[in-house]
Amino acid sequence: MTLAVLQRELYTTIARRFNASIDSPGGKSGLSADLENLLKTMEDTAGVLPPQTAANASGVSIPAVFEWRYSKKGLANRSRDVSTIFSFYDTAGEDLATQDRALGQHYLDATNGVILLLDPFGFPGNHDKAIARGVDPASLETTPETVLRSIITVLQNAERTKRNKKIKQPVAVVVSKIDAFFDDVPPDHPMRRPAQRLPYFDDTESRSIHDHVAAMVDSWGGDPLLRLLDTNFEKYRLFGASALGAEPEYGTKRVNSRGLLPHRVADPLLWLMADRGFLPKES
Repeated sequence: MTLAVLQRELYTTIARRFNASIDSPGGKSGLSADLENLLKTMEDTAGVLPPQTAANASGVSIPAVFEWRYSKKGLANRSRDVSTIFSFYDTAGEDLATQDRALGQHYLDATNGVILLLDPFGFPGNHDKAIARGVDPASLETTPETVLRSIITVLQNAERTKRNKKIKQPVAVVVSKIDAFFDDVPPDHPMRRPAQRLPYFDDTESRSIHDHVAAMVDSWGGDPLLRLLDTNFEKYRLFGASALGAEPEYGTKRVNSRGLLPHRVADPLLWLMADRGFLPKES
């Protein structure tokens, strides 16, 4: 669901923000078409939530491919046209539930950055809250630490990481459904505010959000996950985002009556783009 909303944000809000042309080379097919259908399911069927990403039994999937072109300002305020091509794969938590299954996700061997989406209800401190709100207990079986450990194994194998060395590939760790925890965030904190509209990545703001998300994860009993990140990655950043922008009815699986109001879903991708130097960054 988050990836479906992010795809639309790329074509609309993000394209306008950076005065960019973002499209899908070769048209929308494979995952890109699936993501479009997910959005239609939520918008055209009285707000019904789509099912979670299914496990990939075949091991074969077609990614959503994007081309991003824009005019980047450089020295002496001169501009030059730059472009990049990137792609998304959507992997179910079940496909990362064990190291053997994770090693079968061969696309992870060729990635330049990972966006890891974590369900906050999967942390032990939030289980009771999840059940009280009608969340399906079966969706909580794969813990955030399990998924992260599997990804660490795959990336270590791909990079042939030496003993006592950290993974070089950056990872953006996104706590989804962050709107369910806004009561734990000060009203004036950047995490509560809409994303920036200026054509650069605000690293100072992002670090503030990172620190607050880390504190929240720790309070939920997620300190083992934080230690895994610290000890295994040279570079990682924590984010809070919401594809819906308001809590759905978990029991009936329906979108909030206000409709889709995505909140900071593009921040992780923009951080990865700025880290590569493709987007400007201000600290």
